[in-house]
Amino acid sequence: MTLDPTGANVATSAVIVVLLFAFMFVIAGSRLGYLFGIRADAPFLFNPTGVRAISLVVAYPAVLVGVWGLTYGLIAPHVETAALPTQVGYAAAGGVLVLTGARFARFLTFQMGGRTAVEGELSPDEIVPVDEIGDDVDLAAALEATRRGEWQPAAALLAATGDPEVRADRLRLLAEQSLHDSQWVEEWFAATPNDPTATVIRAELALHRAWAARGAAYAAQTSQDQIQAFFTGLAQAQRLAEKAVELDPADPMPWVTLVEMARGQQVEQEEFERRMEGLFERAPSHVHGAHAVLQTVCAKWMGNTDTMFEFARGLAAEAPEGSATCLLPVMAHVEHYLQLSDGIGGPAKGSRHMESGATRTELRACVQRWMAGPDGGPRPGGRLFGHNLAAYAFWLAEDADSARPHLEAIGRSVTEMPWSYSDDQAGAVLGVARRWAGLPVVAPATSGQTPPRYPEPFSPV
Repeated sequence: MTLDPTGANVATSAVIVVLLFAFMFVIAGSRLGYLFGIRADAPFLFNPTGVRAISLVVAYPAVLVGVWGLTYGLIAPHVETAALPTQVGYAAAGGVLVLTGARFARFLTFQMGGRTAVEGELSPDEIVPVDEIGDDVDLAAALEATRRGEWQPAAALLAATGDPEVRADRLRLLAEQSLHDSQWVEEWFAATPNDPTATVIRAELALHRAWAARGAAYAAQTSQDQIQAFFTGLAQAQRLAEKAVELDPADPMPWVTLVEMARGQQVEQEEFERRMEGLFERAPSHVHGAHAVLQTVCAKWMGNTDTMFEFARGLAAEAPEGSATCLLPVMAHVEHYLQLSDGIGGPAKGSRHMESGATRTELRACVQRWMAGPDGGPRPGGRLFGHNLAAYAFWLAEDADSARPHLEAIGRSVTEMPWSYSDDQAGAVLGVARRWAGLPVVAPATSGQTPPRYPEPFSPV
């Protein structure tokens, strides 16, 4: 088989371009790419997403040119005029474009913007605001009182909440919602300076403020003043948490705060294990504490993928049925998806992991154990977050049947995590997921807003 020199030269040049930019696509997000200056904190043209997008935008037309060149090279030796091979070459390249153009555009959009970009944007009125409270009307009433400067309803609610997991949810949200107005906390502490609950609320508040002072940017884009404020806030949170431990040695919540700040402090392994032991000695399957540990031992912080999955699977297996701690491997798969999406291969590699049979099977098994609580469903602690996590993970796994009941259970009560992993507007991702699952983009106002099916135990048994 002989090729016309013109066609052969065009095809060869196209192949070189394709190989060059395929190489750039592959190394984006790798250590080798980092050596070439491709970094996540770099401008678009030099970060992994930008390099992958540019590689695709250049390589795809080069493939079409290569098809033209190969077609021309094959036909030209057998005809006397150049018009026929030129036109057939254009037809062949056009045919490839017609067959693959839409799929290429979808893949390019996915590489640049993820699932939400592929599924299409929502209108502003289709994006529900974050609602971490859900159907907890007692917590909503206590929060409303704190906005009036009244600390007594919050103190009474926490004192009457017998379920330690529900108490942890409420305590954390009271602190989180008071980030910019905490006068009520200081008045509570002034009135009862030796109250361990008031002290641990102050510790949680100091922790949230420390992270807010630092911001979410990469270290290279964070000022020294922000870093200093961050570590000062963490030190204050640690002092308050340790004081709360002294005031109530049996309470696991101060230990949750100590565990949660460990990744920001980058503590030694021995100190981190001491904090974990302090937590799990008091609450072996503590939901919020377990998820805080998981974040610390994942690859983006102080651990690695193997350690993360070993911890998640081990603790989930020991957790009682119905506990949201059963969902730890689900969160681990989400974290692994994010790690893969940022590495070699980009989002497509992360999606292959989530859509694999093994991952889907483990997701379903974990969620099934969580849904099999003693009252025929999940236990109250961490329930809203659990439905959001399950729905998000099944969305990533392209498992609509498994995601649908959790999307319905959420209603309009979308939590910041884990949806914000895919977009700054958690409600936008939820809307996209609902549309993908065949549900109305915005849930009816009554959906997810009815009284809890499993009443919260407000007092000790």
